Amino acid sequence: MFAKICAAVLVLATLAACASTAPKPTASVPPAVPLGPAVPATAAVPADQLALPFDRYRPSFAEESEIGRARTVLAQACLRERGVRLDLPNDVRSPGVLDLTPNLRRYGVVDEATAAQFGYHFPRTAAEARRQWENEQWSTSLPEPQRMALFGEGGCTEQADKVLTDVDDDFFVDADFQSLHTSGAAPQVAAATAAWRACMARQGYDYPDPNAAISDKHWNLDATDIPAAEIDTALADVRCKTSTDFVKTWHDIEIGVQQEKIRRDAARFTTLADARANQLAAARQVLTN
Repeated sequence: MFAKICAAVLVLATLAACASTAPKPTASVPPAVPLGPAVPATAAVPADQLALPFDRYRPSFAEESEIGRARTVLAQACLRERGVRLDLPNDVRSPGVLDLTPNLRRYGVVDEATAAQFGYHFPRTAAEARRQWENEQWSTSLPEPQRMALFGEGGCTEQADKVLTDVDDDFFVDADFQSLHTSGAAPQVAAATAAWRACMARQGYDYPDPNAAISDKHWNLDATDIPAAEIDTALADVRCKTSTDFVKTWHDIEIGVQQEKIRRDAARFTTLADARANQLAAARQVLTN
């Protein structure tokens, strides 16, 4: 699983290993379609109302940071023991908006503040973008011997994960994906989507669903510049979600789907929770030594 692979490497190098380093050209974007009758400019769903039952089985940003720092400590010690000269970057950063509200983009763009600033782009600050670039530069500049010592089979990252009792979360990754898919196929969500589509049509936009809006070929979500047309569309998207209760409807359905999944697979979720707790305890032990 992609998420599993990304989680297996050093946190400091995750962005570099899991993101493309090649710059992509900015797409040519036509002028925004003029808005039709105004839809009330109110926020969709506050981030703290997007909590889901599965959330308690994910590490928090603070916990992930502890595990990442411990992994770095272990990997650095391993490299030194093997005589490999390589200083790992210090993985200390402030949380971004999606670190603090991980479900904020689960149902697409849902709040006007984010839409007005980022459109459909990934919401990150200039500091976060700079840090990603620095991580990419560091990762791509590694000589092959050092890269293999760190990330190769039997390498120091793998050895660090053994100490940290690496969590096998493929089951959880699959359950999380299926939860979104199952709840999104519910009749109530289909009705909310139809209402959203009609609202967008009244604003002059022709999209069958929110995914089509964010996937519009005119948006280059890797480009630095965010065109006004993208921001206007994202704002209309959010306002239509608000006026049709799109997010609340889907979120309410998914809560039930996840609660039922936890009930049916209680033993597996308990095993996952125990594994996460053991990993965090191991990380804290490393950091206190």
